[in-house]
Amino acid sequence: MKRSFALCAAVLLLLSFTGAEGYCGESWPMFRGNAARTGMASLPPQSQYRVEGDVTWQINVSGAIQSSPAVSNGVVYFGSNDGNLYAVSAVNGRTLWTFDTGNWISSSPAAAGGLIIFGSYDSKVYAVSALDGRLKWQFTTHSSVASSPAAADGRVYFGGVDGNVYAVDLSTGWQKWSYKAGREVYGSPAVSDGVVYIGNHDGKMMAIDGATGRLKWRAIVGGPITACPAVSGGMLYFGSWDGKLYTADIKNQAVIRTYDSGGSVESSPLVYGGRIFFGNIKGTMTALDAASGRVLWTAETGARIASSPALRDGYIFFGNDNGSIYALDAASGRVLWQIETEGSVASAPAAGPSAVFVTAMDGALRCIR
Repeated sequence: MKRSFALCAAVLLLLSFTGAEGYCGESWPMFRGNAARTGMASLPPQSQYRVEGDVTWQINVSGAIQSSPAVSNGVVYFGSNDGNLYAVSAVNGRTLWTFDTGNWISSSPAAAGGLIIFGSYDSKVYAVSALDGRLKWQFTTHSSVASSPAAADGRVYFGGVDGNVYAVDLSTGWQKWSYKAGREVYGSPAVSDGVVYIGNHDGKMMAIDGATGRLKWRAIVGGPITACPAVSGGMLYFGSWDGKLYTADIKNQAVIRTYDSGGSVESSPLVYGGRIFFGNIKGTMTALDAASGRVLWTAETGARIASSPALRDGYIFFGNDNGSIYALDAASGRVLWQIETEGSVASAPAAGPSAVFVTAMDGALRCIR
């Protein structure tokens, strides 16, 4: 692996912290915005801007992008199928540094403790300096790592295609524990109150003690679980290839409700305001009442939705396999605007207080305001 730097990286990094109004407050430090994976971040009211669908800048890299962006301290981080992790200024998209792993990076990076942590198809998880991309530690698994790490409680949690769930020390990368899940773990963990929730390819959703790696309970459903679950209000929400969205009561360790969407659910749920939002393989974005499971609205996009929705200011943002990026009104499902790309959008948008950042398989990262 190697690092490369733009000549003006130090200047640009300073600009990214202190640049255009609003950008210095961007915060989406990991996949789905937080360790509980709810799909939203805390937005300071004084920094909010209405996102109207204007692409203010776009950068293109040499490979397709499946990795969802993370945003921290005015810098956007994402991986590419060209094997590089990129750090770019949120102000103007200028590249600050890159880190080359030599293999696909579909994992979304996590920013924590001054580090950027991410997995690669070279079977390793890397932690590099957020400031300059210098390698701090690496952890080797037995197969590819597509899972997006979650950083919580001084540890980093992630799954492996080798069928294991791992916990490593955030500062050193030393293994704390591993749990043998059985089949492949492509999905990403949610972490809440010291418990790690993650699914695997034979339909098991596992609740694992974050400190010890001991299995607390599990639910078995009718298809692989590759999307990340979300935790909110004492409930665990997750989808499966069996087409269903599941609600589990964490205290009672039991699934209490299912909704059959009619198509494989590979999109992680967004939980907001007593509602659950998720997409499916048929191209339907659905909003459910979290308490009753009642359908509030559906929106048809005409192509598979693997992209996990993100929310800010009452808007829901996501993409689909037709290469469209959507903004929907969260209350009604009405399409507010739509942007066309040159490739499918399977990644999840990162929604900050002044902009939304979206990657796509056309090799582009777009800043939308």
